[in-house]
This record gives sequence, C-alpha cells and structure tokens, in this order.
Amino acid sequence: MGMAASQARYLGLTARKTNCEWEGQQINQARTALANQSANLFNQMLALSVPDCPDKTDFMTLQYSYTDGNNESVLDNWRQLSDSNKDYNYIVDHWYYADIYTGSKKLMSDPQVTTKNDSTQQAFNTTAGSVVFDPDGKSYTYTGVNADGEAIEHVYDDLTNYKYDPELQNAIMDLVAQGYITLPEGQTEIDVSTLNSLRGYHDGTSWHFATVEDLENASNKEVGLANGSWKLNNGYVDLSGYNLADIAGLSDDQALEIKDLLTAAGATGQLDDADDVRTWLQAAGITDTTNPYYKVDGTNLTDATEAQTYTTPPINDMTTTFSPTYVGNAKLTELGALSPEDEAALAQIIKDCPDSSIAKYITLNSDGSIEYDGTGIYSFEWNGVQKFTTYDDLVDSMQTPLFNEKPIDAQQKLATFEASYIKTEVKETNKALIETDGDGRFKTVKFDDDSVTYTLNCEQVADEDAYNDAMNSYYHDVAEYEKRIADINAQTEIIQQQDRTLELRLKQLDTEQNALQTEMEAVKKVISKNVEMTFKTFSGS
Repeated sequence: MGMAASQARYLGLTARKTNCEWEGQQINQARTALANQSANLFNQMLALSVPDCPDKTDFMTLQYSYTDGNNESVLDNWRQLSDSNKDYNYIVDHWYYADIYTGSKKLMSDPQVTTKNDSTQQAFNTTAGSVVFDPDGKSYTYTGVNADGEAIEHVYDDLTNYKYDPELQNAIMDLVAQGYITLPEGQTEIDVSTLNSLRGYHDGTSWHFATVEDLENASNKEVGLANGSWKLNNGYVDLSGYNLADIAGLSDDQALEIKDLLTAAGATGQLDDADDVRTWLQAAGITDTTNPYYKVDGTNLTDATEAQTYTTPPINDMTTTFSPTYVGNAKLTELGALSPEDEAALAQIIKDCPDSSIAKYITLNSDGSIEYDGTGIYSFEWNGVQKFTTYDDLVDSMQTPLFNEKPIDAQQKLATFEASYIKTEVKETNKALIETDGDGRFKTVKFDDDSVTYTLNCEQVADEDAYNDAMNSYYHDVAEYEKRIADINAQTEIIQQQDRTLELRLKQLDTEQNALQTEMEAVKKVISKNVEMTFKTFSGS
C-alpha cells in the first residue's frame, strides 16, 4: 500500500509539472506576440514625420506701390504691351483700400420686440357709400368717400385667408382682452378658422374687424343702379331723377331702369316690359315729383321726410393698432420727416439691398432723392450704431405663442439695416507707362486716366494670408503628430503592462516547477527504497 501511494503521488506530481511546462510555453508565446506588437508600434513611430514650421521668408514677395495722396495703391499684376504702342508699355492691375459707404442687412437674434396695443370700437356710417357681398370670396367690399372727400375702398375679408398672420392673431387676442369679442365656448387659444362671424382687413398700420351681421345688414339695406340715382328705404322706392309728371313722355330707357328698380324692390310679373311699367305708374297715379316715394303696390309715402332721413345701419368697426416701442432695451423711434443723414443712409440701403423691406416704404428716384410718407420706418441705437427697421419686420418678429406669459421670448430674428463706411478693396485695370532703372527695377508709373507720374516703392512684403494658412496647417499637423505619438505610447504602455503580468505568472510557474521537482525527487527516493525492501522480502535475504 505504501508503494502504491507513493507511485500515485509521483504520477500526480509529474502531471502537474507537465502542466506547468505547457502553461509556461503558452506564456512565452504570448510574450513573443506582445514583443512583435511593440516592435510594430515602434516602427510606426519611426515612420512618423515631424512637422516643419513654415519659414516666413518663403512667403515674401516683391511688391511695387505708390501713393496718390489719398490712397496707398499696389501694383498687383502687369502684362507688357507690344512695341507698337508708344505711349503705354504695360497693362497694369492695381488696387487700394478705401472706406466705402455701404448699406447692409443683418438679422438680430432674440430681438425682444415689445409693442403697445391700442384697441377701439367705433360706429362707421355706411350711408355715403355701398357695401357689396362677394359670395365666392366670402368678403364684403365697402366703397365710399372719407372725411376729406377722397374715394376709399375696404374689403372685409374672410379671416382664414390670414390664418398664419402673427399680427392678426395678436390683434384678435387684444380684442378678446378688451372684451370686444368673445372666443367660441371651450376655445382657449385663437383658431381663426372658427371665427366665422368676423371679417377684417389691414390698412397698413392697423387691423379692422366687423361682424358679418353688421356687414350683412349694411349690404341688404342699400341697393341701386349704376347711376346711383335711387334707393330702397323702409320698403319705399325713391323715383327722384325721373320725369314722372308726364308718364306718357317717359323714355324707354327711363322705363326700363324703373322696371329694374321695382323688380329689385320686390315687384312681380306685372312688370314684364316698359309698357307694363307705364301702366303700373299710371294706375298708381305716380305723377308727383315733389314726393316721389312709393311702395311696390303703388302706395304713396305721404311723409317724404321719413324716407329721406332714413339711414342704413352703421358698421361697428373694431380696430387694433400695434405701436412698436422697444427692441430689447433700445427705444424705437418712428421716422417722420427725414434728416439729411437719414435720407443718405436709407438711399444707400436701398441701392445695396434693393429687395429689402425698406424698399416697400421708400421710393428712390433717378436723381438720388427719396420719397417717404412718414410712416413705417423705425430707427434705434444698438451698441452706438444707428439701425433701421420697418413695421413689417417688427411684426414678423413677434411670432410668439399666444397667451404666453412671456410674450417677448422665442421671437423670430429681426431684420435690421444700417449704412456705414466699410474698408473695401477697390481694383482697377489701366494702360500704363512704366519706367525702369538699369537693373530692371520699376521706377515710375503713369496711367492712361491720370496725368501724374508716380514714383514706385519696391519692397519685400509677406503674404500674410498664405503664411497664416501655412501656420494653421502646421498647427494642425503638429496636433495630429502629437496625438499619434500619444496613441502609440498608450498602446505600448498597455502591451508592457500585459507583458509584466505574463512575466510575473511565468516566475510563479518556475517557482512551482522547482517545488514539484524537489518533491518528485523525494517521492522517487521513497519508491526506490520500497522497491528495494520488497525484493529483499521475496528473495528471503
């Protein structure tokens, strides 16, 4: 039993030693692979090129320049002419920088436009004009005259045509706040498509609204022919303007007009032609030209004053006017009479920005003068610079959510305009006479549009743009080089850490193998002694 145990122990130790040797071989192979990776990274590092810093002298060029007392000009390029031209021997490109008065447009982020809203309601008398309904457009057109006797026309249009107009939304919101109109039940935000009882128009500065009921009443209570010589009031027909004293002498044209009048008033089939009109007038005894008001049934109005003083119902015109007041903390001023400085600035803006909103309010004449009606253009000072904007631009920026507690937040960018002197490169090309010295260097230049001969300065100048571009490229290359070196060092450090771990494990295996070897030799001696004792026993010695 002792011998068998020793042999089993020896076999176990042999297996463990073999496993240690196998694991040690695997570790050595892994370390060899890591060494190859480290060598590959080292070769990559050797292959990297260190960026070269550009030399400024490489960007130096020869430059000829001259001064005319106002500007410093530079000869940019020159091409020699044929010998046949005795007055000029070169075509020269030259340039200089000058402060040019320039108009520009800029968009201001987060303008925080604030306005003062004024809502009013007043009765608008329609007796002096007419209101006509357009069923296709769902609109009502008022045509008449204003207080100055000037012809006017207003179209109270379907509001859904302006559904996405921010000024309309804000105008209605203001009318709701003032109590002039009420939103449909359950509606907490303004939906224009539900306001079917309103019609409106914009006159350039204000929104005007009227109810469909008022407009309908005004259009139904007043009708007329093209000559406007008659009215229908309280069911009575005004026949003034016609020769009714002699029915027989009534012309066919007059009779036909009266027929149309009476038909519009509600007459039926007894007025089929002009003769029927005469018959009806005679039967009704209509010959009194001093009191020419009759109903369709022929009833005479005995009190002419009642018909003459009857007026059509007024339109209750609800108006909301927006007066822009501030852009941020800058106070807005609407320009009335323009100062010479304002005129010059606005004229330049229109020249350089012909498609801007400024052109809607100002006309630039061919002689350079401008026409302006005194409304619509605003100015404000921003960081010491005078800026211009328009009523339309200010309103467009007010596209804030309705019923917002902070109505100046989340506004659209505001279009602003300004005119200022901007340093600009001015290029010219001329024929020139250039004289040289004995070494071929240019000495003087005289252009075909200038009688003065200028002395040329010759100097070495650096191409700053090219040099700066080269430096930017150099900085970029340096950054990439340093990053690549850092990446290689980081990868090498990982490999070295892995190799140290494997080396430590290999030392552990070596220690274990030595211990196993020592124990195996001891067991081997025990086995040999057991064998020797066994042979002695069975040999009888």
